[in-house]
Amino acid sequence: MTMTTATKTATKTRLKVLSSRKAAGLGSLGVQTQTGLGVMRLSDPALKPDIAKLKAKLRSDPAFALKTLQSAGIATATGKLTKRFKG
Repeated sequence: MTMTTATKTATKTRLKVLSSRKAAGLGSLGVQTQTGLGVMRLSDPALKPDIAKLKAKLRSDPAFALKTLQSAGIATATGKLTKRFKG
């Protein structure tokens, strides 16, 4: 299954396909999303159990948290913020 994120601009909506659920730390947690043109928000009640599992994993496993931040482009390999985030 492919996950997508939507970016809305003034003229059109662009979909960005996430390259890997594992890279975002979602593969092992069993997050399921609908395919098609629908939008699934993180605040959707159907995702609440999966988000709770992800939050618990991020809090309990610093290495996993660092990998997640790196896959999002927020942190470097040393754990510092990237320049995009004023690091």
